[in-house]
Amino acid sequence: MKKLLLSLLLVNFVFSISQNPLKAENVIPAPAAIKSAVSNFDFAKTYKTSSENLLYLLLSALNENNYAIEEIQFKTGSVLFRAYTKEFIASIASHDNTSSFIKIIPADNNYNFSPLLIQRLHKYIEANDNIIFKNIL
Repeated sequence: MKKLLLSLLLVNFVFSISQNPLKAENVIPAPAAIKSAVSNFDFAKTYKTSSENLLYLLLSALNENNYAIEEIQFKTGSVLFRAYTKEFIASIASHDNTSSFIKIIPADNNYNFSPLLIQRLHKYIEANDNIIFKNIL
């Protein structure tokens, strides 16, 4: 009788968790699900602007999205920034005279994050790529 009662309680508990997934805490998604969500996103893009202008567009995009800039290297065209609790590295290189290339990757090679963090930057750059920054001095 006790075995039957315990098995009914166990079945009821499993059924209640499957019906309400919010009760199941500390559920870690399968690595395949994380990989498929991030693998569909392109971390590198080419823009029709100079590399210097793309660097300034990236800095203004980081400022617009309130991401913390940790380090800027103008000579190599790389920026280390923090989006919430995750650090990213953005590298910019000239493709030819009229276009340049940007690649944004996580600093720790852990791709377990929302791709929206990077998509916001690309959308800002795409919306403002017609702006040309001029030297003041």
